Amino acid sequence: MTGTERQQLLDAIRARFLREFGAAPARMFFAPGRINLVGAHLDYNGGDVLPMAVDRGVYVAATMRDDDRIRLVSLDQKSAHDLTAGKVPPRGEPSYGWANYPLGVWHGFRSRTGRARGFDLVYGGDLPMASGLSSSAAIEVVTALAFDAFYKTGYDRQQLALLAHRVENGYVGLRCGIMDQFASALGKPGHVLWLHCAGPRYEHVPFDGSRCEVLVMDTKKPRSLSKTHFNDRVAQCATAHETLRNHVRDLPHLADYDLADLEAASSAMDEVLFRRARHVITEMGRIQKGVVALRAGDYAELGRQLDASHRSTAVDYEVSCRELDVITDAARAQKGVFGARLTGAGFGGCAIALVEPGLGMRVAEQVGKVFAREFGVNAGFDLLRVGTGPVEL
Repeated sequence: MTGTERQQLLDAIRARFLREFGAAPARMFFAPGRINLVGAHLDYNGGDVLPMAVDRGVYVAATMRDDDRIRLVSLDQKSAHDLTAGKVPPRGEPSYGWANYPLGVWHGFRSRTGRARGFDLVYGGDLPMASGLSSSAAIEVVTALAFDAFYKTGYDRQQLALLAHRVENGYVGLRCGIMDQFASALGKPGHVLWLHCAGPRYEHVPFDGSRCEVLVMDTKKPRSLSKTHFNDRVAQCATAHETLRNHVRDLPHLADYDLADLEAASSAMDEVLFRRARHVITEMGRIQKGVVALRAGDYAELGRQLDASHRSTAVDYEVSCRELDVITDAARAQKGVFGARLTGAGFGGCAIALVEPGLGMRVAEQVGKVFAREFGVNAGFDLLRVGTGPVEL
């Protein structure tokens, strides 16, 4: 998105706020989405991940009210919501749809601080919903940032990330790990986040955008994690971990084991559990190699780790789909592509390709032709840059 396009989006959010609520918004905030370079499905298994906050995300225009009325509007969603504090449910409800994310954050602040003021909120963004770029975490983080600013609670970015994660787990009910919220809350220009989820601890690792472009490839196949087998994967990993604890050694997380441990416990697992655990364990090795490659500026090696990660998520973890396999295969066939893999949880949505600078749009054109012939759908393509963390505008 160009600077002009971003300004047009901000103007549209302000105009909608004025139209809906009869006054200009008091303040505006932004939180980025993310792509995960390597580390698929490791965060909830106590492993490491390597996400990058991007220069796209979710914006909110906000005003704190004098009463307890909460009004929620989105430029991107048809449904709007208007309720009082007493009507906010203790857990997310399907009828609220996207509004469960800001309502969960409001509920979290009330639980922590006892504050129950109302807000007028208008959201807009340049992330495709349910695409794998973590729009839900961006909504949570930008809302938490706004409430922290209005309430003057003084939470640091990690505290905001943890609050947002509790919304996703406890309020919305998706058993995800901490990666998405941490990547959005702790983004740093020119760096990716090496997040040790078990700590949680994190380091920033340099990413040179002048030597490698990140091409996002949107299959246009929606993914709704509540309607997929995402929670099944979480449960399968928990069972595999328990098996390893009982038959080999007692380690805190599935990601802590090695392949020798897995082989030693193989007779106690069925094939599915074995493959789920094998993905987690081998993906930890790919993270380590990816960090070494980034620090050395070796984007060809980083690309090889992306390719291997996609194969593992497709074969061992079974969270890919035909659309994601076709679009990543087509990308790898193009000159100047270092590697490609699905991003996000899978089951649809987006993939990424690491591309030599200046070649991104040519790669997109060729991959788009292959994808359109195969599915009759025009895939979406975009080049993303390393973004910032959440900010007040």
